[in-house]
Amino acid sequence: MHHRHDRLAPPPAEARPVSVIASLSIDADEFVLGEVLAATTTRIELTQFVPVDNQLVPYFWKEHEGDTEAFEQSVRDHSAVATLDNLDGRVNSHLYKIEWTDEVNGFLTALRDQDVLIEEGTTTDGESWLFRLRALDQDELSAFQDACYTRDVPLDIRRVLHNPDIPDSIRSLIGVTSKQQEALVLALERGYFDVPRDVSADDLGEELNISGQAFSRRLRRGHRSILTNLLSDLADQ
Repeated sequence: MHHRHDRLAPPPAEARPVSVIASLSIDADEFVLGEVLAATTTRIELTQFVPVDNQLVPYFWKEHEGDTEAFEQSVRDHSAVATLDNLDGRVNSHLYKIEWTDEVNGFLTALRDQDVLIEEGTTTDGESWLFRLRALDQDELSAFQDACYTRDVPLDIRRVLHNPDIPDSIRSLIGVTSKQQEALVLALERGYFDVPRDVSADDLGEELNISGQAFSRRLRRGHRSILTNLLSDLADQ
């Protein structure tokens, strides 16, 4: 029996967006923003950094629980803080903005100088922070790491995911050539993987004007590429 499957080819490699997501943790005392917000006893979530006068001005939500006045005073008393503004309030949290007295070196400077974006930054106790960063590619992420280490900011990298916006079903096909994909799809459509087989490698090779041996080699190489990428993704998780 023959099984029919739609030919769903991934876009050409050069058209795919390429990016890297890194999940990491930093102790609060290793960067100025962490020191400034260390007095919190509740969850803080960064929302964005706005570049102002060559600095990154952080905006963040802080849950209401705890002594709000003591927290705000602690932030304002820090020598690096020019102003702390309470911008908005929700049922369970406040939105704040911090402006700096001078250029803040370290983690924020590395972010400003490198092509890296913060997608998420949170702390639940003020002692350590978890960040999710997006870089254009591995080189940009490595440059950011180097910039942090140069500024004595140690990063604990928890996980790195390449091409996070590509569905798993397509990500596993990266590295498979068009000829290998053609052979894989043809074999699947013609029942080559059925037990018993509906067609031989020689028959399929004839359809592609190659020998059965050459067809088998394409299948093996395609399988190897898919398994290599798939197992690599699983290892990252």
